[in-house]
Formats: sequence, C-alpha cells, structure tokens
Amino acid sequence: MLAGGYATRLRPISYALPKLLFPVVGKPMVHWTLDLLNGVGTTEAVLGVNYLAETLRANVGSKYKEMSIRYSLESQELGTAGPLKLASANTEINGTFIAMNGDVIAQIYLQAMLNQHLQSKALITDALHEVKDPSRFGVVQIDPQNRIQRFIEKPRSGTAPSHLVNAGIYIIEPEVLELIPPNRKVSLEREIFPTLAKEEKLYGFPFSGNWFDIGNLTDYRRANFSLLRESKSKEAEENVSIASDAVIRKPTLLGDSTTVESEAHVGPNVLLGRNASIGRHAKVAESILFDGVSIGERSQLRGAILANGVKVGKGVKIEKGSVISPNVVITDRVRIGAGAIIHPYKEVNRNVRASTHVM
Repeated sequence: MLAGGYATRLRPISYALPKLLFPVVGKPMVHWTLDLLNGVGTTEAVLGVNYLAETLRANVGSKYKEMSIRYSLESQELGTAGPLKLASANTEINGTFIAMNGDVIAQIYLQAMLNQHLQSKALITDALHEVKDPSRFGVVQIDPQNRIQRFIEKPRSGTAPSHLVNAGIYIIEPEVLELIPPNRKVSLEREIFPTLAKEEKLYGFPFSGNWFDIGNLTDYRRANFSLLRESKSKEAEENVSIASDAVIRKPTLLGDSTTVESEAHVGPNVLLGRNASIGRHAKVAESILFDGVSIGERSQLRGAILANGVKVGKGVKIEKGSVISPNVVITDRVRIGAGAIIHPYKEVNRNVRASTHVM
C-alpha cells in the first residue's frame, strides 16, 4: 500500500495526522483498504511509509484481522513505482501481488479483477473508473479485450480520449519489479505503463462501484457524506449516551463512547468520532468531528471539519467551510468565520475573520 505521501492538499490537518488515519464514516482510511485486501484472502500487507511514519505505525500496529502488517520506510520520495521496488528488497515476492494507493476508497469486486488478470496473462491490470471530469487523473483508452492502448496523465480539459481513469488499484506480476530502477523516484504511470502497453501486457478492469480519490478536503467531505447517506447498517457505535431530549437528525453516525447532552441538536449529515461530546443546547450539522472532540454548551457549528482532540468552549460559533486542526482549543464565545483555517496546537481566544489562517 502506498502510504508515504505528504498529503499537502489535506493540510493543515495532515501536519499532525497521517492522511491514512483520517476517519471515513467511522473508521480510518487505512482500514477501508485493508478490509478490501482481507476480502481476497491477503495474508500480509506492506505499507510504504515516510511522513509521520511512526504515528501511522503506532495506530495501525503489526496485525489487522488475519493480515500481518509490515512497514517499508522511504527515506526519500519515490513516486508510485519506487516504493514497490524498495518494499520488494525486504519482502519475498514469489507471485502475483496487489498494489493500492492508500488514499483511495473503492467499492470494487477485487476477486473478479484478479480472475481477469490471471486469464489475460497481463503483467499489470489497472482498475479503471469512469468520471465526469478526467482532467485531474490519469486517463486510459482500452480496446474490446480491455488492453490499455493509451495512458495520458492529467490531460487538458476536453482532450481526454475517454472518461476512464486510473483508480489507483493494481494487480502486478513480480516481473514488473525488474523494470523499476532502484533508489530513485519512478512513476508507474509515466515510465512503466507505456512499455507494457506497447507489449500488450497492460490491461484495465473497469468497475462501476463507488470510488473516491481523497486528495483534498473537498474530496474528503464528499466521500464521507456520500458513504454516510448510503450506510444503512447502523447509526451509532457502542456505549453511546444520548440524553432523552436530545435531537438526532439522520443521516448521522455517532462514534463509540460519544455523549450527547440535554437538548443538543446533532445532524443531519454529521459524523462524530470516538469519545466525542456534545454539550447542552449545542447544535452540530453538516460537519465531521474526529476522535476526542468536545463541543461546549450552546455552541454551534455547521459545515465544518474538526480534527482529533479539538476542544470547543461555550457559546462558540463555527461557520461553514471552517477547518480546525488537531489539538486546537477554542475558548468561550469565540466566533470562527466561514472558511477559516486553524493550524494545529493553537489556542484561539478571539474572533477569527472569514477565510483567515491562524498559524
């Protein structure tokens, strides 16, 4: 799993929290990927890590369900192919393996993709998803046998040969590792794909399930709220305490050990992490709250993201589009204007104008 990026477009939250630990509908992003791999009987997962590697290791550990977890530390940026080469130096790879971008959440039948890969005798099979605007992605043109004929990275608007894009999930034969130069940044898409396409050894696997490439905070919001609306399995985790006169509007997901106090209003479109607390008469809507967030009495927020450990005092108002980074303290009766960005570990004791950064 490729997990070594700096997540610059998810800043300022990602300054203090690896993007793979960002919660998506009640579980860290990395667990979505590991669950997908677990579904096809994967016994070992290797995470290519760099930025905040120790934080990620401390939270993910060495085992997840039936899988052992290993870590391949990148001392420099290695692109999308270089991490595979580095990981192979310390991991015995004897057969077909799966590589995935860590910031992708996909509802894909991975076993069907594996079956097609083996039948086609491809060296790489790339999962493909159709999007309205392909200009942000690597765009693929395939023939009727699903062989990839062209691959264009981020074409100009209106010039893409199709709307099928690289979904960041690959099934790879070990021979491909021999094509990757060691100890430098290598692009799978720009340096390896063209060679395999000419040899007719590069195939695509189009799929129609949900796919989210969580590259920025807008994508992150969209993934959470889309999956929340589709989720019908449960509305609360364990040990949730909700006052009898509190109002919970669907869709809302309450994390484990969450407390909602008297006459608080939560929802619609709210995701609360573990150990969150919503004070008396507080109002929370259209927002994502990470683990350990507390909202004081009579405070209000709509359309905001509050990262782990944020403490909000009494009578605070946080307006739409605001992003509050980890371990921020907002004191009583402060107003945070629309689109304001608060960087990690700050104490905010005065009003913040709209679209302002507090660093």
